[in-house]
Amino acid sequence: MKASQSADHLSERERMVLNSIVEDFVRNAVPVGSRVLSKKHGVGLSPATIRNVMGDLEEMGYLTHPHTSAGRVPTDKGYRLYVDSLMEVEALSEQEKTEILQHFLRVTKEVDSILDAASQMIARVSSQLGVVLSPRFYQGVFEKIELVPIAEKKVLMVLSIRSGLVRTILLKMDAEVSREIMDKTAAVINERLHGLSLMEIKNTLDSRLRDLVEVDASLVSAIVGSTAPLIDQIELRNFHFGGTNNIMVQPEFSDQRKLSNMLNLLESKQIVIHLFEQNESQGQLTIAIGEENRDELIKYCSLITTSYHIGSVTGTLGVIGPTRMRYPKVIALVDFMAKVLTEVLEESVGGTSSKN
Repeated sequence: MKASQSADHLSERERMVLNSIVEDFVRNAVPVGSRVLSKKHGVGLSPATIRNVMGDLEEMGYLTHPHTSAGRVPTDKGYRLYVDSLMEVEALSEQEKTEILQHFLRVTKEVDSILDAASQMIARVSSQLGVVLSPRFYQGVFEKIELVPIAEKKVLMVLSIRSGLVRTILLKMDAEVSREIMDKTAAVINERLHGLSLMEIKNTLDSRLRDLVEVDASLVSAIVGSTAPLIDQIELRNFHFGGTNNIMVQPEFSDQRKLSNMLNLLESKQIVIHLFEQNESQGQLTIAIGEENRDELIKYCSLITTSYHIGSVTGTLGVIGPTRMRYPKVIALVDFMAKVLTEVLEESVGGTSSKN
């Protein structure tokens, strides 16, 4: 995350004018003139004085003005100073918090359904694009495998990790294997793999199971051959998003190039995942404004993200929208949603685990 900017070098007048311009422009999407500030915001300064202050702020790079307007709009630098030093985070209302909590009560306990519901709720409350990136399940710690006979020469392998993820794969055998052998094989493998991450298992499984005795060699071979592809499948991360219409109706996207870039972004799964993964290691709420974003597709947008957790694994959620964003509200929302989503997922996983 970009280092915080201090407003100490600005005078009280400059801070007041910049703060008022940002908030007026975010609200109305219209360049802000000196008369508007003088009349609507009660800054206690004459239009002439405000124009001088605006000129100084523009020279410092915090404001700019469209060619067709005498009014000013914030630059990325202006938004950054506002976020770091001028704004006050706006708490969610009790009604909004209740609405969010009740929304999750209507969702099934399946992880993907919960993540999708979270993205939709983020979009609804923020009026922006809500995105939830699935957890890094491959960081998860192995819990157990179960081997279940389902037909002659067919065995269902069930892989569970402590974060609550369960994946299955069908093993096709050359000969029928008894239930006793399956149970013994699963018990031995569970003992060998106890406490390892899925990545460790993927990289060392063959050597860890090579010297097993008193088990069915063909069954072990089938397990080894199927586990790596199964973990590869788990490694593939997915993202859920809601609020596409929120983005499309923003004035900024009347620009066809910006609209095209946003549509390309939504169609480029790996780009979205990469954007969110860049901030995932921060372990805290991060805000990237405009040109601070590395990808050209969103250099006119802001990205606000933070992490949520399921046991030992982490995922990321956040908001994408134009730099003209209601930062105090969105920051509070992203922070609250991460806490709620963590609680909902932990409860879901706990409830699922207790049934197994």
